[in-house]
Amino acid sequence: MASDPGIELKALLAQMSGFPIGDKDYVSYFINDSGERVIFVQKRGEKSGTLLHSDMDWEPKPVNGPTTTMADVATPEQKEALAKVNPGGGLFSTPMCGGVILDRAEAKWLDACYSASEPLRSVN
Repeated sequence: MASDPGIELKALLAQMSGFPIGDKDYVSYFINDSGERVIFVQKRGEKSGTLLHSDMDWEPKPVNGPTTTMADVATPEQKEALAKVNPGGGLFSTPMCGGVILDRAEAKWLDACYSASEPLRSVN
């Protein structure tokens, strides 16, 4: 019987990240322009996806919705501090997910993954 490249790729990504990835999980893999590897995993029936980033030692981070920005999640005190170190406000538009700062390409990729995997969140 011929091997399934999708299952083999999932096994390789699980080995690389140390995160369990099942044969029926939705998985996407991305390499950013700095060469950092990023994996998105959505397990069937789970409400959250998981973000794994090589730059963060593959520590699993929950993905509970589309990416946000620092302005969306910062407290008033944090916004005041950010305004002092970044008068132009550029940091306020920095994409984030689960406390993880992302570059714009990672954020677009992650939003696409979250959207594409939506049907799996309601499947058992």
